[in-house]
Amino acid sequence: MVDVVFSLEEATLNDDHACALSRAVRRALPWFDEEPEAGILPLSGLARGNGVRFVGRRSRLALRLPIHRSPSADSLVGVQLDLDGVVLKVGASSVRPLYPARGVVYSHLVNVGAEDEIEFLERCASLLAGRGLKPQLITGKAHELRTADGLVRGFSLMLHGLGAADSLAAQEAGLGEHRALGCGIFIPHKSVVAVGA
Repeated sequence: MVDVVFSLEEATLNDDHACALSRAVRRALPWFDEEPEAGILPLSGLARGNGVRFVGRRSRLALRLPIHRSPSADSLVGVQLDLDGVVLKVGASSVRPLYPARGVVYSHLVNVGAEDEIEFLERCASLLAGRGLKPQLITGKAHELRTADGLVRGFSLMLHGLGAADSLAAQEAGLGEHRALGCGIFIPHKSVVAVGA
């Protein structure tokens, strides 16, 4: 797995734009849904406004994809994605390999079908143990995303105490459902701090 990262032209998006972004990317890349571990990371580098997010020069769109799909993702370069009437123009791309984290990886929202925090932690621990991973789990705030099929609920989650190989395994496989909405995709985190972002 690698991250294919795209620059973006300036735009103003709704706070709750994950579903529209997912639909637009999947329309532009018809093969995306054939890759169960593929995901769309939350847009980075956005500035917050009053109910909106501002896309600026430092903002990036990143797709986590199997290596063999990274050349195909370049077809997004120059595309104008339609996010429910808002145009988001995609710029140049680069491929960013996944790197082992220093023991800590983080996902802004993990969905495993449990809204109670204790049940959420138990399910996450069980799923990870099934892959031979036994990190310490630290939950953050509860989050929700609006979709055409209803709300997707979960928690931000930090996995702590992973070795280099296991941190890569967690990043490659992710955890839970709705990867195309940015859920369950782990990125390296600098330290063990509150995971409320």
